[in-house]
Amino acid sequence: WELGVIFTASDGIPFSPTWGTGSDPANTNSSDDWAFPDRLGGPGCKTLTNPGNVTNYIKTQCFAVPSAPDLAFWNANCNPFPPSIQPSDPTLPPVPAVFPQCFNLRGNAGRNILIGPGLTNLDFSIFKNNYIRSISERFNVQFRAEIFNILNHANFAPPVTPDNTDIFDGTGSPTGVAGLLSRTTTTAREIQFAVKVIF
Repeated sequence: WELGVIFTASDGIPFSPTWGTGSDPANTNSSDDWAFPDRLGGPGCKTLTNPGNVTNYIKTQCFAVPSAPDLAFWNANCNPFPPSIQPSDPTLPPVPAVFPQCFNLRGNAGRNILIGPGLTNLDFSIFKNNYIRSISERFNVQFRAEIFNILNHANFAPPVTPDNTDIFDGTGSPTGVAGLLSRTTTTAREIQFAVKVIF
């Protein structure tokens, strides 16, 4: 008999919180401008994720649309008519942004400040060697059973970018799906049996 075990454990993959991806909220004439939100402090925001929470993995309450520090800065630097919040119907009047939201200001949240879910996986195998000496000394019929992810542990992948890393849409409204974990990095438990003839 032979037993085999492979145990894998790793920390999660870093990823970035974003907002308004594809709608150019910062008005950079780019559809992929990687606008970062502001990171907020306060109770519960020391860590920015909810481990084990597949529907709200990112603590969205710890982020905000970038804001001007004061009204003078907003008047001097902020675009009151960012393209991302304008009506799609050109006959409607443009909608101005309001202080303190500053759509063309890059937020203070850094790149890769969020860490995705970790991974733990255990694979197990058992072999039984059956030597048949009447055929030859080396003739062996090996029965194998292999179980992948024997504990059937769900290992979630980081949120999909930008669909589930955008905390706000291009208008500054919460997306409602930020931090949704919708994919796994490993399969569910798989069992396979095999016979191997060695001669």
